[in-house]
Parts: sequence; C-alpha cells; structure tokens
Amino acid sequence: MPSASTSQPPRPVASNAECSAAGRTIDRPAPAGSVLATSWSQSRTADDVTFDLTGVLSTAFPSSKHPFVTGTTVAGARTCILGGELRGTIDPGLSWEDFHDDYNAACVKVVALDWLQIHGTRCDGVEDGFRPQEGGVNLNRTSFLISGTHLSNVADDCLENDYTLGGVVHDSLWESCFTGISERPSSANGSWTSPEGETLTLDHVLIGLHAMPHDSDKGTGTNALFKWSTSANDLVIKCSTFFVPERSVNGTDTMAVPAGTVVDDSACPDRPSTIVWLGGGEYPAPTAGLRVVDDRKVWDDAVAAWKAAHS
Repeated sequence: MPSASTSQPPRPVASNAECSAAGRTIDRPAPAGSVLATSWSQSRTADDVTFDLTGVLSTAFPSSKHPFVTGTTVAGARTCILGGELRGTIDPGLSWEDFHDDYNAACVKVVALDWLQIHGTRCDGVEDGFRPQEGGVNLNRTSFLISGTHLSNVADDCLENDYTLGGVVHDSLWESCFTGISERPSSANGSWTSPEGETLTLDHVLIGLHAMPHDSDKGTGTNALFKWSTSANDLVIKCSTFFVPERSVNGTDTMAVPAGTVVDDSACPDRPSTIVWLGGGEYPAPTAGLRVVDDRKVWDDAVAAWKAAHS
C-alpha cells in the first residue's frame, strides 16, 4: 500500500458561539484550578445553560459514576459543556470486561433537548469518552455538536451514541480508544430506524484504536472504528484520519466502514480521508472508498499537527 503526504488539511474553526449567545445562563460549577475527586453532576438542568468547566480537573475515575454529567433527572434544552479535564486511571491489570461491568461510565454524559454541545474537553483514562442522550429511546428531538476535544486511553468507545442522535464531531483528536464510535442500541432498548436524512458527521476528526485485554480467549487487541447496527445514522466523513493497528478481536467483519457512508473531501482534495492500517496486507473489510496507507508516520504527523494547533 502506498505512503501519503503528511501535510494536514486546513482545520475548521470550532465555534461555540451558540453557547455564549445572549439570554443564556453561564454556570461555573467550580473555579479554575479546582480538582474534583468525585463526580460532578447537575441532574436537573434548566434550558439554555452553559456549564463552563474551563480549568477544572477531575480525577473521578475509576468509578461507576460519570465524572461530568448533566440532565439525567430533568433534561434542559440546549445544554453546553465547555472545557473540563479528566485524568483517570486505567489499570492495565483489568480487562475490558472488568471496566464494562464495574466501571461503565463516560467522561461526559449529557442528556438534553433540542441540542447539546461539548467543546474543548480533555479526557484520559476512562471507560467511554462521550455519551450524548435525549432522555428516551428513538425520540428524535435532540442533535449534538462535539468539537475541539481530546480523548486518550479509553477502555471502550470514544463516542457511545447508542441512542443514535444525529450530530457532528469536528476538529477533535480521539487518540486511543478500544472502539471508535458505537451506534448500536442495547438489547434492552431494542432497535429502530433512524429518520431519513439524519447523519453523524466526522469533520476533521482523528480516531485511533488501541488494544485492551479480555477475559475470554480473544486475548488482547482492538475492536473496530465503527460498532454499527441497523438503527444507526447515515455516516458522513470529511477530511479525517483513522489509525487501525491490527485486526479486530471481534473478527474482520466488524472492521467495515458502514455501507452507504458518504466521504466528502471537497475541503481537502489533496489530503483525503485515510485509514492508516498496520495489520499487513490489504485492509480486510470494505472502506467506503477511504484511502488506505501503511505508513505510521501519516498518523503520527496528524496527531502532532492537531496537538500543535491546540497547544
């Protein structure tokens, strides 16, 4: 497989203008410099509130509680989260099953109506990265925007979107997760068909996979970029890069880019969306037309460029 240019496409401007618009309440739950050893929770959320967590550090993982969570009892409309950082701990002696069964928490969980936004949040060492929800199954009343975020050392999903909200992720580095994005409802919630035209868009996003040990005979390894289902949204990929170091412990069938994915690289025609594949030979599943290269430097340079732009 060919190598590729390591220069990076222009990055979109991540805007949180709606989060600071006139008429909103700006709530600063803790002053900058605060360290939270337990979960911060705002279970009852009014409409049009922006929670500004800039400069607030959490160490509240491992735990079965989400380090940052809003709207779980009363969901407000148009909720924003700005900033916030988690420095959690992933014990290398624990398996994926241990984390999934005992510490099944996301760094940020937001339940909201109309729309929700998460900007500039940093999470390291956690079971899941982000969980956007709308307070019920297949309500189709909430969308999301996640931008300028950085995830690493995630034991399961970068994004658990199992309520299949439509949304956009852009200008984000999700550096090392066992799974990229999940849109697979739990068996308890059943399945449904997402509304026609509802999409999940990845715009200038970097997603890298890393291995987790398992209790079963799967051993240690990664899952896949997309944990998909018939309930999932249509997927749109723009100017994004993915790192897949090896075959999935759940089989090569799980490694496909979802059928019907639209790849729109009109903003970066010379640097198209790419899978960096280090597993040897051809990528073992359909890629929806994404370019595939076997040059680790393409991934490393993309990560370094993102970090430099956000330092």
